Amino acid sequence: MEELLPVLLEFRSERDWEQFHLPKELAAAISIEASELQELFLWREIESADDVKLDSTRMHEIRDEVADILIYLLFLSHDLGINLSVAVRRKLKKNREKYPKEEYHGRFRKT
Repeated sequence: MEELLPVLLEFRSERDWEQFHLPKELAAAISIEASELQELFLWREIESADDVKLDSTRMHEIRDEVADILIYLLFLSHDLGINLSVAVRRKLKKNREKYPKEEYHGRFRKT
């Protein structure tokens, strides 16, 4: 993942897009791209990941949307000085405390 950021920053800089990439705009872009990803699953029967992977056209679209989300997330975290590795580890620690495996194993709903 670390090798992506310099390439993305160069791409953005070459186009002078930093001026448009304010935190609010990047957060909105992440949300919009996530909605576009969700749209690819809308009105479909519940499918396993293996079922989804069988549709190569759809998988291409899914990959593009996931990439868009990641690109904007990397820009936002870089601009705000968020170390994603540290942030994810901290959040996982909170989630382990909030959802102990003994209580939540095999459950997807909060009690």
